This record gives sequence, structure tokens and C-alpha cells, in this order.
Amino acid sequence: MAIPVQSTKRPKVTGHKSQTMKLHRKHAYDALHASQSSNHSPQHNSKLLTQARLQIEQALDLAMDDGDCLNLLARIELERGQVLAAEQAIYQALEDAPKNGGYWYSAGHVALAQQNFEKAQTAFRNAIEFAPKETRAEVSLAYTLAQDGKLVDAFQHYRELAKTQSQDLHIRSQVVDLASQIQADYYDIELEQDLLSFLKWDKVNLNQMGTLVCSLLEYKFGLNQQGTATDFDGIAHCPLFLAALRHTLIKSERLEKLIMALRHELLSHSSQQGQLSKDYISLCQAIAQYGLRNEFILPATMAESDMVLVLENLIDSALSQFGCTPLDVSGALLLVSMYQNWQGLNQHEKLMSFDTTNWPEETYQLKLWHDEFQTLKSYSFEQLTNIPLGRDHNVKTQYENFPYPRWETLDYKKNINYSVALRHEFPHAKLPRHLLEDNLNILIAGCGTGRHAINVAKYFNGVTVLAVDISQSSLSYAKHMALKLDIDNIDFKLADLTKLPVLGKKFSIIECSGVLHHIRHYKKALSNLLSNLKPNGLIKIALYSKRTREPVTQVRELFRREEIKSDHHKIQITRHAIMQSEAIDNKIGITSSDDFYSMSGTVDMLFHEYEKQYTPIMIKKLCDEFQLSFLGFSNLSHKTKVDFKTFHGKQADLLDLKQWDVFEEKFPHTFSNMFQFYCQYQPKLKLN
Repeated sequence: MAIPVQSTKRPKVTGHKSQTMKLHRKHAYDALHASQSSNHSPQHNSKLLTQARLQIEQALDLAMDDGDCLNLLARIELERGQVLAAEQAIYQALEDAPKNGGYWYSAGHVALAQQNFEKAQTAFRNAIEFAPKETRAEVSLAYTLAQDGKLVDAFQHYRELAKTQSQDLHIRSQVVDLASQIQADYYDIELEQDLLSFLKWDKVNLNQMGTLVCSLLEYKFGLNQQGTATDFDGIAHCPLFLAALRHTLIKSERLEKLIMALRHELLSHSSQQGQLSKDYISLCQAIAQYGLRNEFILPATMAESDMVLVLENLIDSALSQFGCTPLDVSGALLLVSMYQNWQGLNQHEKLMSFDTTNWPEETYQLKLWHDEFQTLKSYSFEQLTNIPLGRDHNVKTQYENFPYPRWETLDYKKNINYSVALRHEFPHAKLPRHLLEDNLNILIAGCGTGRHAINVAKYFNGVTVLAVDISQSSLSYAKHMALKLDIDNIDFKLADLTKLPVLGKKFSIIECSGVLHHIRHYKKALSNLLSNLKPNGLIKIALYSKRTREPVTQVRELFRREEIKSDHHKIQITRHAIMQSEAIDNKIGITSSDDFYSMSGTVDMLFHEYEKQYTPIMIKKLCDEFQLSFLGFSNLSHKTKVDFKTFHGKQADLLDLKQWDVFEEKFPHTFSNMFQFYCQYQPKLKLN
């Protein structure tokens, strides 16, 4: 005879208790939802989460086994950073409802927080199976695959999602990010159609599409070292090729050669015929837009330069005649625009003075670009210091001539509090209370053209940003983009960091990324920055890795006798020689970089006026000298951390820079060109 086992569960709650339980659950949900708003300070969000936790506890006191209450508890604990408590709650809910898709969705996010990607994938697949379309599990699964390094699978998932949810900026940003990390290995017409759709997107960085788009075009055209079997018209009217020229990076030596051949053919044929054929206007426009975007990185032959000069003289002569309009010189303008901008025309001012109604459709978009270029010259900035002369002046001159980087869109990110992001990145750190202030003052030192500084201003809640740089041209670009993007919590000022005084207010956080390694007197600059940092404040620093930069060092040695730094044509020729060279070890470290495909990027990466490189041991010495407590690297993938711990075994310490030095020596490409790390300023003695 079987002996019955008494259930440990409470009877189902009904009546008044049920209504009270549901009311507490609703209050908990409302508080959780409010805490996820971008309008609250970290302190207020913490209070809201405490309220949510209290309300859900009261609900569970009435119905300890209620799955919806346990699911909500798991979500609250996850927001509070209590991952183990969240895991316990959600799996308790799943014991009673193993086919509840919503519960599995929460379980997936708990596993994600634990960086258990296999477990997360299983949970999200269960959520899709048991509750199709009721959660965003499809999106979360794609994200998890990407985090797990399954890039092709992740791209295919996001690619499918984009067909029905193309307005979702998360999906767009993930598609383009993954496209930058994969290549086509055959021609796929369906992929071509999808890429054409993606290249019409806005609000994402389409330059990231370059790697995948170029690899597909190489297969489509059958490109090899000898050329292509595809005829001129087939290439000239290829929609994907034209879209790529207009909207993304051309990251391919073979495609660059093809573009140069097409450009030469267009120029020669048009010069012989005395006009540009209407059949090739779109190709000419696309090559011109490509040139404007990469600052005319491709070299021209002497014959081409001579033909362009003839066209320039024709344009100048025509514009000097009474009654001439942009329509009369549109063909010649398009041909010249494949090689250079319009600044060199003697009649440039007259050309730009024509009213919009006088411009034909063929050259109107190019005219708008030149208008924007003119606008950049109209900005002025308060000067916090004297601007340097002498050898240090060369760095300023470089960035006046080649503002870096040229960019068009921000990264897509979820709005978050800076302190929350730091706690997630460095859970061991004892963050000061002033990081929880409602209005966090942040200094971006050496902001360049402002992309990162504007990202900080846009996506971190409750911050005010001061961005300084030594270059007027760079700041003008930054200011222009901030205005275009309607970012009003950022201020731009001119400053030489080696002369920076103590400003009127101190900052909770200072970011100085990719800057100190370009300053000869970097210790003076760092000392000045720390004088403007609050006690126990944080500073983010990014410095070149000596080991990762070995191919760049080799290039600088090979071409050190060439005076190429300010000569546009010599930079073009030298870059082309680098692409052809077989004498550079690990050249892929250069040619795979986006910087190699623009003029300002090439100058900044390969031909900078001054550069210092570092190892983790050198970083440790720098931290010790300036009383900086190393909090950790911020650009590490989960895989890198796992590999580091496996390499060092039980003694592994992510904060030990000596261990990182040994690890990087063994794996010299760990830091992908640059160390990025945070430190906490904890001075015991006043620095001299």
C-alpha cells in the first residue's frame, strides 16, 4: 500500500488575499519599471528597486509559490545585481511551470548575467518554443550567440529578425557590428539583397558593413589578382557596388584597384568624347562620394592628374563667364570630384555662391557636402590655455590638417547611469559617493572630433561633459556633429593638456583615451589632469600596446626617411606601397583596421608626429608613480578573461599587471592595438 506524501506547497490563494497579493505584485512591477527609466539618478533607482523588492516580498508572503511573483522577484534581483538570488527565484518558478515561456525568458537573462552562454541559449530556445512571439527571446538568443563567439549563427539570426523588425536600433546595430567580423565565402544573391536593404539604414555606423559587403562583391565580380571577367557595364550598374561606394568602407585591395581602373576609364573616355555619358553618371557620383568619405585616399597617375587639371581650368574659365551656372559645368565637376574636392578651384567661392535652385540633381548632393565643409570653418571656442609652439606644435598642425576620426553616426547603446556601468564592469571597486550624484561632471581630455565624447553625453544619464582638444579643426567637427544630433549637455574648449590649469570645478571622471601616447611631456599632462579630479575619482586611460603595434613600428621604420606626413600625394603612394608590400610582418594588423581606409585614419595610425608605446609593466610603473589604483582593463572580451584565468591557473588575478605582461607576451594581439583601463586616484602625498 502506497503511503501518500504530504505536499509542502500552500493552497492556492483566493479571494481577498489574492487581490492583495496582485496589488503588491503590481506595485512591485511599477517600481521596477520606473527604476529602468533614464530620467532617474542612481540613488533614486536604488530606492525604487528597494520598494519593488519590499512589495514582491509582501506578495510572496501571501503566495509563496506564485510563479509570476517569483518571476518578478528574479527580475528585480537581477536589476539589483543579486544574480544568485535571481537564479533561485526563477528556477523555483520553473519547477511548477516548466513550459512557461516567460519564465524561461527570465532564466535566460539570469544565465546571461552569469555569462553562462550555453545555459542562456537553452533557456531562450525554450522561451521561443513555449511562448513564441510573446517575449523578445529571439533577439536575446541572437545576442547570446554573438556573446558566445558564434558570429555567423548570430548574424543569421539578426538577419532574419531585421526582415520584420528593421526599425529596431538594437537589431540594426548588431547586424552591422557582426557584419564587421565576418566575410562571405561565396556569392549569395539573397545576402546581396539583404545587404542592399541594410545599406539604406540610418542611425547606425554603416562603415562596419564594409568587410562583409566587400567580400561578397569580390565573389560577385570574380575578382582576383589579374582583375575581373565582369564587363564595365556590369560593374557600373551593380546596385550593391554603387551603394557600397556611397555608404560603407571599401576594405579590399582588389576593389580599390577596380575603383581606380573604373575611375581612369571614366575620365579618359569622357575627356575623349568631350562629355560624361548619362549612363555612367551614377557611377561617377558614387566614386565622388566615396572619395569625399575617405578623403581621397586613392592615388592618381600623372596622366590622370593632367586630365583633371585641364578640367579644373575649363570649370574656372566657364564660371568666369557671365551667365554660367553649375548646370553648365556639372559633367566636368563630377569627373573632378572623383579625384579631389572643390577647394582647389580658383572660382570656388563663385561656384558655392549659386542658389540651391541653380544646382542640377547630378551634383546637388556633392554641393551639400561642400556646404557642410564650409560650415565647419565658422565655429570658435574658448581657449583654456595657450596653444603650443615648437616641436609639440607639429601634433596640433597634424590634426588641423587631418581631423581624426571622420565619423557620421554614433554607436547605438542603451541609456544607463555611468556608476551602474562601472559597478558592472568593476564589481570589486569601492566607488566614491560622488559618482552617484544627479549631475556627474565628466572631462574628456583630447576629444578629437568628438565621437566618443558625444556618445558619453548622449547615453549616460545625468552627465555634463567638458570636452577639450588642441585642434580647432577637430573641435569644429565635434561641435558640428553635436548640433546635428541635438546634444546640449556637452561643451567644447581648446586646451593644451601640458598647460592645463586647475579649472573652476573638479570632475568625478576624466577620460583620456588615445591621447597621452601622442604627448611628449605626457607626465605633465597626466599630472594636470589628476589635479582636476575629485578625491577617489576615476580616470580612464587608453595607451598603445607596444606588442600589438609591431607592424606599425615596422612601417614607420621602412618609410622613416620619407617626408610624407603632410604631403597628400605621398601619403597616397606610400599607403599603396604598404598594401603591395610583402616585407611587413603581420600586415593584416594594419590592413584590417578601418583607419587604413581613410586619409586622416592612415596618418593617425601610421605617420603620426609623435608616438609612445606601452606594455602592462610600463602601465604599472605609471600607476605607481601617480598614485593610481588600477581597477582593470575595460576592453576585454569574456573569452579573453577566461583564457587569462586558464593560462595563470589558481593564481590568476585580473588586476595583476605583471600577469598581464606575461600573458600579452604569449598572446601579443590580446589588446587589439590599445590598452583601455580605469584607475582610481588615491593620493597619499601631494604631487609636485
